[in-house]
Amino acid sequence: MLKRAALLLVFLIPINATAWTRASEQRIAKKASALAPADLRAIIERYNADYQNGLARASTGMELRAQIQAETNAAISAARSRKPLSELVEHLGVLAHLVADANTPARGDYEHYFERSMKKFPTVFYGLDTNFNVPRQLDRTFHRTTKFNPLVEMEYDRAGSSEAFDDRSTAFGIASVCYSHAVTDLVNLYYFIWKEAGGDVRSATGLRRGNLLLDVH
Repeated sequence: MLKRAALLLVFLIPINATAWTRASEQRIAKKASALAPADLRAIIERYNADYQNGLARASTGMELRAQIQAETNAAISAARSRKPLSELVEHLGVLAHLVADANTPARGDYEHYFERSMKKFPTVFYGLDTNFNVPRQLDRTFHRTTKFNPLVEMEYDRAGSSEAFDDRSTAFGIASVCYSHAVTDLVNLYYFIWKEAGGDVRSATGLRRGNLLLDVH
């Protein structure tokens, strides 16, 4: 019962309660857009200013799970209704911010440690889910992030400060894994949106294999 209550509490965390820094979110967004369906990637590149605006403008208003679902629906609607592509891309930028938040273990100082360390993180793409479903994926994401919280707290109890963490620490490993999961979750969401909008997702076949190691920078 206590575990269930704790998990529910994390589902209801406001979106600004746990968040990576702007620089961290920009890297997650950049890596995810590079793996998006080719047509969608080209659109994001063309309207990159709107992508960055969406990344920056994401704000509180509803709980995180509901906001991710709402922005996903809004992006699909924008693509289907032939609204300006800039509107679609801005929704994708908002989603980049929200998905990064969903993969952030709860600790205020940890976001700064993440930014200091992220140049050392490899980008591991865990693969596209052939049966992707937004609610189910969010269940997995929040459950995974919740399990990391006590491990991060143990690292702070042990070291006292993130300044004492090294590259062999659990704190570093969790940050690296959360980064790659955020990229993977976002790519899956972009493929889902583009497929629902009637876009070309034939490139999905090549991304279904998990543990694809990409360049670090």
